[in-house]
Amino acid sequence: MATELLKEKGLATIVFDYPAKLNVMGLNEIREFNRVTQDIADDPSIKVVLIRANGPIFGAGGDLESFGPDCCDPPEILREIGKELNPTILRLRGMPAIVVAAVHGAVAGGSMGPMNAADMVIAAKGTRFNTAYARVGGSPDAGSTWFLPRIVGMRKTLELMLLADNFDADTALRYGLVNQVVPPEQLRDVTDKLVSRLLHGPHETYIRMKRLVYQSCSTSLAQQLDDEIEHFAAISTTKDFEEGISAFMGKRAPHFGCQ
Repeated sequence: MATELLKEKGLATIVFDYPAKLNVMGLNEIREFNRVTQDIADDPSIKVVLIRANGPIFGAGGDLESFGPDCCDPPEILREIGKELNPTILRLRGMPAIVVAAVHGAVAGGSMGPMNAADMVIAAKGTRFNTAYARVGGSPDAGSTWFLPRIVGMRKTLELMLLADNFDADTALRYGLVNQVVPPEQLRDVTDKLVSRLLHGPHETYIRMKRLVYQSCSTSLAQQLDDEIEHFAAISTTKDFEEGISAFMGKRAPHFGCQ
C-alpha cells in the first residue's frame, strides 16, 4: 500500500510511502488517499490528523509519466483523478479533526494540495516548493487556485503559478504557507509535540474555531458575529469550558478531555 494509515489514541497518521517514485500522486495513489481520508472521516474518535511522507521529499506532484506517449485518453484520466482527489481535499478541509502536515525535501504541483488543505503546516528548513504546472503546460488542480489566493493573495498566487519558480521554506513561512520552519532533524520531534498539544486540548473548541474561521470567507460580518456567540454559548455547557474556567480561577494548567 502506497498510502499508509496509522491510528492511535485519537491520532490518525497518513503516510505517503512510495519514495522510489518521489511520492508522486497517480490515480492509484489518489484512490488510496481518498480511501484513508474516508476511513478517518467515519471515525469519530479521531481528534488530530497528521500527514507526512517517507523518503527524500514530501511529494513531487502528479504522476506525469502516466500522460506519456502510451496514454490513450488524458482528459478522461484527469476527470477520473478529479473524482477521487476532489472529495479527498474537501474531506480534509471539512473534517472536524485538526489536520497537520509535516513537509520536507520538496513539495510540488498536486502535492501542494494536501499541504494547503491542512490546518497547520510545519516545514523542514531547506524544503523547496513549486506550483510546477506552468513548467509542463498544465493547469492547476488539488484546490491550488482556491487555497493560494486565500493564503498568499491573488497577485502572489499568479506569480507563483505563472513563473513556477522554486521558493524555499523561509519564503513559504513569509507567505503564510507554513506555520513553522525547523531544522530537518527536528521535524519529527517538533511535529510530535504539536500533535500531542492538540490531542490534549479542548477538542470541541477546536472544532468550532476551525468551522468559524473557514466559513468567514463567505459569511457577512453580521452573520459571523451571531455565529460566534452561538458557538460560544454551546461551548459554555461543556466539561472543557468548566475545566478551563476552574483552572483559570485556580491559577493552574487546565486538563482538558476528562469528560
